[in-house]
Amino acid sequence: MTDALPLTTKIWVTRTEPAATLSAEAWTKAGFYPIVAPLLSVEKLDSKSIIPDDATLIFTSANGVRHCGLIGDDRQVYCVGDATALMAKALGFTSVTSADGDWKKLTNIIAKTSDPIVHISGSIVRGQIVDTLRAQGFDARREIVYQTRAVTSWPMDVNQIDAVALYSPMAADILMALPPRYLGHLTAYCLSENIAAPLSGMTIRIAHAPNERALIACSETPEP
Repeated sequence: MTDALPLTTKIWVTRTEPAATLSAEAWTKAGFYPIVAPLLSVEKLDSKSIIPDDATLIFTSANGVRHCGLIGDDRQVYCVGDATALMAKALGFTSVTSADGDWKKLTNIIAKTSDPIVHISGSIVRGQIVDTLRAQGFDARREIVYQTRAVTSWPMDVNQIDAVALYSPMAADILMALPPRYLGHLTAYCLSENIAAPLSGMTIRIAHAPNERALIACSETPEP
């Protein structure tokens, strides 16, 4: 950590629980004062169909893993990023591959198989994973296991913070849709360029890789 950032720098952690608490701990170790105030809530949905035991699984969020209702086994599992992959392994899946945060890369690394492929997701997704796989000849479908609800009012006093950590394009969109506030004093730390794209009115820093270690590291480098 450089001397450029005071230990009292307050950063808004926008993630949902339980990931928010883990992120808050990471930012605290980096010298920040985290304030957890999620921009959306997550609600588990009843599964509409049975997922076959031989199905290859795709997870694009930790919430998908958390609410899938499955017991971990040795089937092939593909995850869009490292955090989701860690959650899948914690659930007991042993054959897990991460696509480093890139859904297009994920569709390219899936091994040829005649088994069904199930993308376990929330009600809103980014990218076109199932359509892309179907175009490649895979038997792919999507199973929605949770839904998200965006906050519509500021969940905390934005004037009392110095920075905001954004982990998804959805969170960035929700932030910009909130009632107008002056944001010029904020630095937004973004996990990817896609997340940073809709932001305006604040200083923007983008992680060099789509993981929390890189996100925190971009706070330690001098402003460009």
